Amino acid sequence: MADCDLCGVAIPTVVPVRVFKPKYEHSYPHGMWQGLCEGCLNAGKKAHDALAESPSCGTAGVCDFCGAIAQLHDVTISRPSFSKGAEDDTVQLCKKCLDSIDEAHAAWEKQKAEDEHEHH
Repeated sequence: MADCDLCGVAIPTVVPVRVFKPKYEHSYPHGMWQGLCEGCLNAGKKAHDALAESPSCGTAGVCDFCGAIAQLHDVTISRPSFSKGAEDDTVQLCKKCLDSIDEAHAAWEKQKAEDEHEHH
């Protein structure tokens, strides 16, 4: 079992996303791997596409995914809740993380299509 690094849900398989964390740039110059559930991956992809359609400057702060101080963009995710089952929450991600999520989304969709093709 693995936990999603954004919403915390425990699932058997997470989608790997390469993240460049400023805190570890000397130890991991090529980035670190974080895991996202499909819900958070899709939410990040949606936010990335919305940003591409109508660019906004965002708000300054610390990215919830990589910890960089940057211009941030809101991403609405579904966070597990014991009392309600799930509730919407907003995390703020930088453009670099949204780009990484977009790349991971494309690779994940390609992998799913290949797996589906092999089973038929």
